[in-house]
Amino acid sequence: MKRLLILSLALLLGLSACNMPTEPSTSIAPELQTAAAQTVQAVLTPLNSPTAVPSATQGGQQPVASPTGATLTSAATITSTPTITPTYSVPMITFNESTNCRMGPGQNYEVIFTFLPGGKAEIVGSYPQDGYWIVQLPDGGGTCWAWGGYATTTGSTWVLTPSTPPATRTPAPPEAPGISSWVYDCGAGTVNIQWSDRSDGEEGFRVVRDNKVVAQLPPNTTSYTDNIAGVGTATVTYYVEVFLGNMSARSKSFSFSCQ
Repeated sequence: MKRLLILSLALLLGLSACNMPTEPSTSIAPELQTAAAQTVQAVLTPLNSPTAVPSATQGGQQPVASPTGATLTSAATITSTPTITPTYSVPMITFNESTNCRMGPGQNYEVIFTFLPGGKAEIVGSYPQDGYWIVQLPDGGGTCWAWGGYATTTGSTWVLTPSTPPATRTPAPPEAPGISSWVYDCGAGTVNIQWSDRSDGEEGFRVVRDNKVVAQLPPNTTSYTDNIAGVGTATVTYYVEVFLGNMSARSKSFSFSCQ
């Protein structure tokens, strides 16, 4: 660069010397001034050549210089995140113990069906506050509310919308069961009691011996065999009680002894 500048100045001086008049003069011809200025400007001005700006390469591709000197880089590849759709399966419930299915969630609602152990039903709604499920009745005649404490659920229960319970109504008190027969076997030490179920929607029955509950049975039960081997010759008294919530009704009592 210095060498070109010196040569340019020397050329300027040479041109000035060639065109100097015979008499001394301090002026330089305008065309010579213009030529010299253009020469110096050409030397000082860098070549306007495309310059590639180093940049990170992607996938082994080199950046490409544009005619104006701007660097073009390859566009980043945009990868969309796949959407995972969960597999749906029908929500089902399997009852592990006898479970009353009611008009609503709680003992204040009437029992309309009782599922036996192993019974299954399709779940159509939920009431998570008290752990109840709304299930289809086996005969397809509607739905009822069953507590899930003694049951197992499967399927897509997460799609179920929480339901609002229906208004409660005061259930009718249960009607006392009627004792049909009792047969005791002193040799075997057993007594078999038969009774009639006169109530609708009861929660269950209790067999009471000498004012102590010896068995609590599911609804619709009508018989029970008690072991009295340890009673000896003492007189024992029995009655059967039906219950619904905090209401109950008892049968007439009967007594016997193995003397």
